[in-house]
Amino acid sequence: MNVIVREFTRPDPQIVRSFEGIPTGVVSDAMGRAGSMIAEIKPVWPRAKIVGPALTVRTFPADSLMIHKAVTLAQRGDVLVINAGGYRDTAVFGDLLGYSCKVHGLAGVVIDGASRDAEGMAAIGFPVFARAVLPMGPFMDSPGSINVPISCGGVAVRPGDIIVADGDGVVVVPKDEATAVLSRAQGSAAKEEHLRGRLAKGEYTYDVLKLEEVLKRLGVVEKTNGADTRKG
Repeated sequence: MNVIVREFTRPDPQIVRSFEGIPTGVVSDAMGRAGSMIAEIKPVWPRAKIVGPALTVRTFPADSLMIHKAVTLAQRGDVLVINAGGYRDTAVFGDLLGYSCKVHGLAGVVIDGASRDAEGMAAIGFPVFARAVLPMGPFMDSPGSINVPISCGGVAVRPGDIIVADGDGVVVVPKDEATAVLSRAQGSAAKEEHLRGRLAKGEYTYDVLKLEEVLKRLGVVEKTNGADTRKG
């Protein structure tokens, strides 16, 4: 069934803002190495970043009608997360839509599908993440749904889930786990900063991460001057 849900519950804005500046890798690690969209979904221009609650859209491949409608329902800071069927050969988003999104204060767009006008997006500083970029534009005559659970980039996304995106890709934080994930991510970020201090003094990652014990447990053979030694 095609349906438009006009309202949904957004997460605490303070929690959303607190994810700003935390790398996606740290956030994913804080969820047990989960939540990452597939590698193909990347920023369409360099150094684009997004943090904000998801407003979900399911649209027919090669069609942007539901995306235009979704923009009218968005609040400042929202992120459009679009399931366009993963179709790479017709763009469903361009810089005119991007300009409208920017005017209305949206934080960015993530598309399981294609975008176009990458230079135009960069010129206005509007973050877009997509599977592909190409010139061919969309139709605007097919139905879809707004603010329903969708799949995007191989990850389940519900309205209000927190989207964190940077040069590495996109991570989805379930809204009901956001506080716990944020706490773990902040702790991990602080730990990484401490480790960088040790690395700056010349220590090796092998030592600071205590990987010698892993090799011993695995029984890895190490050779010295042609002679075999076994860890442990």
